Amino acid sequence: MNAPVKGTTSKAETGVPYDGREGGDEGLLDLDLKALYRTLRKRLGVIVGITIGVTALAMVWVFQQTPIYVAEVQILLDRQKMQIVDMQAVMSGLSPDSASVDSEVQILRSRTLAARVVENLKLTEDPEFNGALREPSMLRWLDPRVWIGSVLSLLEPEPLQQNVEELALAELNRAINGLLGRLTVTRQRGSYVIAVGFLSENPAKAARIANAIAETYILDQLDAKFDGTRQANEWLSRRLTELRQQVRDSERAVEIYRAEQGLETPSGVTLNEQELSELNAQLILARASLAEVQARYSRARQIRATGGSIESVTDVIQSGTITALRQKQAELARELANLSSKYGPRHPEIVNAEAQRRDIQRQIGAEIERIMGSLQNNVAVAESRVSALEENLREVRGETGAGGQALIQLRELEREASANRAVYESFLNRFKETSQQEDFQTPDSRVISAATPPGSPSYPRKGLVLVLALGLSGMLGVGVAFLLEHLDNGLQTGRDVEQALGLPHLVSLPATPAEKGADGKVMSPPDYLLVKPLSAFSESLRSLRSALQLSNVDNPPKIILFTSALPNEGKTTSSVSFARAAAASGLKVALIDCDLRHPNVHKAFGLKRPEAGLVEFLAERLDLAQVMVKDPKSDLDILPIATGTANPPDVLGSTQMKLLLERLRVDYDLVVLDSAPVLPVSDSRVLSRIADETVFVVRWNETPRDAAQAAIRELRLYDANIAGAVLAVVDTAAQAKYGYGDGGYYYGKYSRYYVN
Repeated sequence: MNAPVKGTTSKAETGVPYDGREGGDEGLLDLDLKALYRTLRKRLGVIVGITIGVTALAMVWVFQQTPIYVAEVQILLDRQKMQIVDMQAVMSGLSPDSASVDSEVQILRSRTLAARVVENLKLTEDPEFNGALREPSMLRWLDPRVWIGSVLSLLEPEPLQQNVEELALAELNRAINGLLGRLTVTRQRGSYVIAVGFLSENPAKAARIANAIAETYILDQLDAKFDGTRQANEWLSRRLTELRQQVRDSERAVEIYRAEQGLETPSGVTLNEQELSELNAQLILARASLAEVQARYSRARQIRATGGSIESVTDVIQSGTITALRQKQAELARELANLSSKYGPRHPEIVNAEAQRRDIQRQIGAEIERIMGSLQNNVAVAESRVSALEENLREVRGETGAGGQALIQLRELEREASANRAVYESFLNRFKETSQQEDFQTPDSRVISAATPPGSPSYPRKGLVLVLALGLSGMLGVGVAFLLEHLDNGLQTGRDVEQALGLPHLVSLPATPAEKGADGKVMSPPDYLLVKPLSAFSESLRSLRSALQLSNVDNPPKIILFTSALPNEGKTTSSVSFARAAAASGLKVALIDCDLRHPNVHKAFGLKRPEAGLVEFLAERLDLAQVMVKDPKSDLDILPIATGTANPPDVLGSTQMKLLLERLRVDYDLVVLDSAPVLPVSDSRVLSRIADETVFVVRWNETPRDAAQAAIRELRLYDANIAGAVLAVVDTAAQAKYGYGDGGYYYGKYSRYYVN
């Protein structure tokens, strides 16, 4: 679109984001629906691909599954227990707390119980639990685990021949794993009922195994109680004899040792023990201090060894001497900059300033070496302190061990005698109870609902799975689409440029196709516009020139500045192509390379870097005719850059630069300035104040919005006349999916007007 005519007030000039509409008061709902439509249309391939892919995977997975039947048996944990004698049993009944119930759940899941069920039902002979007896499926190669297992079997050496017992044990373990993998044990909330479910490919088998697990669990409880009572009585009898003798021996040993050593009842802490504790505390602090100074010294050495800036070390930063030297260095740098602007590099004052700067740098280096030496000395002092404390600690430990050995031994004998006495009394009381106990053993659980064969499979529910897969995959695709849209920080359409930057969208420059020229090389955009004068790229450049002329009908701009937010955004290509297109149309055009840091204009025309250019002319060393270069393929005059300068903003904003532009304004119909990016340096901001109009170049789908917005803010701080934005290197085919209502959306309908 064209820029607004001077004298009118546009939304871009007032700072309000321009939405591309000249009237109408459509509601927010309409805007949201259009935005949703654009996002879904742009990411339609992602949505469809994810939906089809995930649904297809779900379908393959569902139809591979074997129907599974679930049978369930319910077991009640009985809290009541019949007792003939009111005395605690060896194997007591279950307590009503939650932990006990959870423990029974774990017993039902145990491998020991599963092994008994496998042996009783001979499940090792069942193909469902012994994979070696099952015929392999034709679809097994769809399982990635089969491929991985095959590869690993080729890489690993073949195992040695196993004997019959090892093979039987392996089959038993596989059957147990298969049983536990199909077993579900859950506690019914708020009750003492445990539900035991079993999954099988056969409904009758599922019910049979579930009931067998419950029966085996109850029998296991009874066996444990009978065995526990019998073994307890036998073991208690043997153990009491041993404990009685241990009590006698330990009490006798205490009295003998006390008499031999002449020890009374000990109390308090010895001086050696107190000193040992204090030395331990001091040693811990000393080691911590040593670790700290070693870390600081090691960090400084590491930075120096890797070539980093040693001045980032904390001790260097906190040095008052270095701070003062840095201040002197900064003052000297400012003085040297002022002198450089007045005198040449060999002037006595500049030579003297350089010598002072080198002397300050030597002083800073010497101070850094002193700090490094201080850090090394601190490490040595800390190491000496730790060594001294360790030596004192060893001496005190020797004294404490020698003086308190007898007391420690007595305490140990007393503790042993007391423990033996307590154990003996406990065992004696328990033996008397179990000897008189005539407890009638009953299981703590009973089956309240036996398992029956289910009438229909419980898994998989194919219809539900497919519906859920379709719905969830669709939502996943839409979610991924909106996530990609949210993460997309580029500018794709003129609408995006106007809304995000608050600038008119001047034109979109399409990317030129990779066609080869007469020399066999791929044509650059400036060459392409000459070979294809009726292409979309050439027409876009003409539209850009028309838009700039209409921006001020009474006084059309002559000096046009091209800039961008960041490097590599098509700024130089756009300016060079614009200048060559204008020259090809019959205008007298001058192109000036104003990027003093990274000049690229001469490269765009395939020229070698000249010996003299803009800097030499502004320094009044040469005439304009001596530095101006002719475009070999058009009547375009080029003022390139040969050498850089230490102060590009000062050079570009100098009086000589202004006089040059005024001279070119008189001699030429159009003057195009190719400048540096806005954000890295201030060159473009300075030039924007002396140019008639500034064209801001945005690379399609690559320039970050925040970077472009920051660059626009910087230009407006310099009161730049920004004509608008150019969307460069546009993929017209892809852009048609991005902007409903944007000009690029209809590219397919009017593309026949171009000759590419």
